[in-house]
Amino acid sequence: MFRITYIILFAVALTFFGACSNEHEHEAEVHEHSGTSVTQYTDSTEIFMEYPALVVNQDAKFLVHLTDLKNFKAVTQGILTVELTNGRGTKLSLTEDKPVRDGIYTPVIKFTEPGNYTMNITLKGKQVSDNIVVNDVTVYSDENEIPHEVETASSSISFLKEQQWKIDFANEPVVKRKMQQSILVTGEIKAKPEYFSKVVSPIAGIVLNKNNSNLKSIGTFVKRGEVLLNISPSADASANIQKYKSDYLLSKSEYERAKNLFEKKAVSQKRLDEAKFDFESKQVGYNSLTDQIKITENGYSIVAPIDGYIEMINFNLGDQINSGQELFTVINPNRLFLKANVPSTQIEAAVNSNNASFFMEGINGEFRISDLNGKKLSVAAGLDAANRTIPVYFEFTNPQNKIKIGMYAEVYIKVGEEKEYIAIPESAVIDEDGLHTAYVQAEGEAFEKRILKTGITDRGYVQILDGLNEGERVVTHGAYQVRLAALSPESAIGQGHVH
Repeated sequence: MFRITYIILFAVALTFFGACSNEHEHEAEVHEHSGTSVTQYTDSTEIFMEYPALVVNQDAKFLVHLTDLKNFKAVTQGILTVELTNGRGTKLSLTEDKPVRDGIYTPVIKFTEPGNYTMNITLKGKQVSDNIVVNDVTVYSDENEIPHEVETASSSISFLKEQQWKIDFANEPVVKRKMQQSILVTGEIKAKPEYFSKVVSPIAGIVLNKNNSNLKSIGTFVKRGEVLLNISPSADASANIQKYKSDYLLSKSEYERAKNLFEKKAVSQKRLDEAKFDFESKQVGYNSLTDQIKITENGYSIVAPIDGYIEMINFNLGDQINSGQELFTVINPNRLFLKANVPSTQIEAAVNSNNASFFMEGINGEFRISDLNGKKLSVAAGLDAANRTIPVYFEFTNPQNKIKIGMYAEVYIKVGEEKEYIAIPESAVIDEDGLHTAYVQAEGEAFEKRILKTGITDRGYVQILDGLNEGERVVTHGAYQVRLAALSPESAIGQGHVH
């Protein structure tokens, strides 16, 4: 009894392991005849296509994944036409009106002749219209012709198209770019002296409400000569203004009389020079006064000395104004100064450099002096005693007036000549345990981690000394999610696709 049971159990075990063995052999055979994957890029589309080993008279399902490179999202509509042509001129074609799922078309093709085919894929739609050519599509006469493939261990990271389409994802090819070495220093944004003005009252008086119903507010743009404020002057103020005018006219008359007498040799050169100096001094004072005020029916009007924005108002309606009191601050931010504080050890670079770029806290993007119609103005003659730096001044046009006076900047003083280097965007570089890494998209759904040796940074790109080859496509957005997929596939966003 026990012997019979043992034999039966042994037979069952043999049957079980035999079935498992046959199943594994079948899996191995299927794997040995594994299909082909194709990844190609045009200017507007990425195609990632998978298909099985192709045999005459057998239906073959092509999985065509199409990505819109404008945003690296799935192609969600469009008519797909597939045409295959071999060397003898045999043609096969079919059309699918729409993807079976977002981004995926699944044409099924049965070949009637073996050979090497060229696959022409045409997509026509509102989202994307494109033409993609895939060469060397091989069709075999029977399964015996299919070459056996030896399974090899792969270190690639799987990150599926459905996962890529769900996140902020992008890649771009590694190429050579013109870059320039730089020195990192601190900086500060300053106003140009002629674009910055404090408006001071030249007279004493009262700011009456009834005469200032249209008083400008902070942030208002004013033109040079535009009325800012009306002041009702005191009696002394009117007398002082009249005295300025009288003194000016008297000095002018005296200077003209001295010139006539000098021509007649009736006065000395010294007397003429004294009259000229007195006239020019009185003229400056009078012109300064008339540049600031106009006589109107409402009294004396204070006018804007420059085009710009009112940044400060230092009085209230109804106030008593004193002569010399500061009333407004007017700033024109169209052209600004960048003061870069270069360490004294880099004085040669400061003297020789003609360009710089800078970053502002709170404002995205890099600003480059040469791109902002700017130039280097000067290098200070002496060191700043407090921090042992040399101020270097650049002037530039303020883009959309985004940059504010007084802001601090991270400045890169450019040195040397521009040269071509292999480079990738800074967004592609991930810091992992103190190492610079990047992720290369080797195929549509397969990625490789690379440890990088980096060089200079310029215009948002990082020079690559080692770790990447020109032409490889590096992940510029979504690298962190690819990293998560490498650490734990279960933690990656989304689930695998079901074909």
